[in-house]
Amino acid sequence: MRQTPFASSRTPVRRAALWHALAGGLALAATLAAPLAHAQGAGSYPSKTIRLVVPFAPGGSTDILGRLLAQKLGESMHTTVVVDNKPGANGTIGCDLVAKAPADGYTVVLGDVGCMAMAKGLYTKLPYDPLRDFAPISLVARSPLVLTVGAQSPFHSLKELTAAAQAQPGKLNYPSSGTGGPNHLGAELYAMQAKVKIGHVPYKGSAPSVVSLAAGETDFGFLTAVTIAAQLKAGKVRALAVAHNERLQSMPDVPTMSEAGLKDFTADAWFLAAVPAGTPKPIVDRLYAEIAKALPAPEVKEKLDAMGVLPSGLKPDASAQFLRVEVDKWRDVIKNAGITLD
Repeated sequence: MRQTPFASSRTPVRRAALWHALAGGLALAATLAAPLAHAQGAGSYPSKTIRLVVPFAPGGSTDILGRLLAQKLGESMHTTVVVDNKPGANGTIGCDLVAKAPADGYTVVLGDVGCMAMAKGLYTKLPYDPLRDFAPISLVARSPLVLTVGAQSPFHSLKELTAAAQAQPGKLNYPSSGTGGPNHLGAELYAMQAKVKIGHVPYKGSAPSVVSLAAGETDFGFLTAVTIAAQLKAGKVRALAVAHNERLQSMPDVPTMSEAGLKDFTADAWFLAAVPAGTPKPIVDRLYAEIAKALPAPEVKEKLDAMGVLPSGLKPDASAQFLRVEVDKWRDVIKNAGITLD
């Protein structure tokens, strides 16, 4: 059949229009499908076992808190939450493992103030960046440090201790559970704010630190409530002040550092749950909601009270801001004290 010029000139136009319409339809479908797929992915979470990495050995405060959370989250999310202890290098080995894990919500870290905030100032070659590589879920809890002396100590208040330290620079010393840990840096924060010079005696663990105070081998220390509980009950050590903005229920007669004379002094051994950066927000929000629901549970609260740990449950954005402030705070202390672990 003979083709007319009129028909042949219109065919490309029709084809172009058809392809244009088809491409537009596909683009629209993709646009509509993207959030739907994202929502479906978030809605199916969790569909397998969640690994909760505790970057310390079993038996410590972080491990106890991690196992409490794992049990409650597993029950409420209808899945298995496995605690995976990855100790070493002040918690940085476990934190680094999670920083490099897939950002899918199935690998969570329960880090502490050491590996999540102090490490950034202590190590020049830290293999992860706490502010860049994590999406905070929640500041789960705080364990305030307690200014403690032996029962035989001549110091009965923060003011008496500070006056003695100012009168004899370098004579008074304090113990810690190891260089670069919260006990160490908490005391150095005190030295910086009180403008005193003091000596550091590192031990291998928290227990020997308390023993040294009870025996009079060291003069004072900043230790957690759970660490000093037994010796405090036995009358072998004395608590002078709590490094927090409010008193502890377990020590209602012990003033805060601010009440005792050093304004705005806080030093907590805190615990923060986080996932790798890039984890979808709906998953982060789901994990936060489950943690916030777990903390007030009677069996959780009872164990936290016994440990001298204060539940927090900060939301993700507030937890991220808290982490930024803590990183800057402890970096200044570390720099001022000239401490490095490289």
